[in-house]
Amino acid sequence: MSNRYPYKTLIVGASGRGKTYSFKNMKRDSTYFINVENKPLPFKGSFKYNVVPNDSTSVLNLIKTGNSLAETDCIVVDSFSAFTDMLMAESRKTYKGWDIMNKYNEGIATFNKYVKNCKKEVFVTAHYEVIADEMSGSRERRVKTKGKEWEGMIEKDYTIVLYADSKIVEGSPRPEHFFSLVNDGSTSAKIPPDIFGEDIAQIPNDSAEVLRKIVEFSS
Repeated sequence: MSNRYPYKTLIVGASGRGKTYSFKNMKRDSTYFINVENKPLPFKGSFKYNVVPNDSTSVLNLIKTGNSLAETDCIVVDSFSAFTDMLMAESRKTYKGWDIMNKYNEGIATFNKYVKNCKKEVFVTAHYEVIADEMSGSRERRVKTKGKEWEGMIEKDYTIVLYADSKIVEGSPRPEHFFSLVNDGSTSAKIPPDIFGEDIAQIPNDSAEVLRKIVEFSS
């Protein structure tokens, strides 16, 4: 994988839409899973590296550690939203007034830089908010942040943005989870069309398959 330019993938969705569950088929020995949410995994088994950070700085340090390990080929950060919650709590504890948001915004910029500089594939999960355009009246789901500086701007640093969602299947007691690949006007989803095909708009929410297709496409 060292001869390829690594892809950065953002998985966005509401709680319960299968974001974390999508990692169920990822390789247990070579996936570096940064469990910022500090929650049990929603599937059987665990990863060799299932690490829980204590604060926002340790999240950054763990991204750096995962990137340096020869035996890991993919880093998962679950989730960006939990990271920004940590960041805001720390900023409010240490700073006052405008300095709170300045520190918060700087922390997000540093996170994006760490992810972008990784020499391995990175998957990051995040929750969304609905942003309304006052001029057009349109409404779009974008990664949730506080303040205006990063509103609607997180997705630009990722080559792939998938939206996790679910639908009711007749005769099934559980909803079916899936990824949306294309922007239908209400999301910021994007993916190079040749990875899954130009006519494919939805796929099962299997991040391992997404990783496999990325490697196949970019090798």
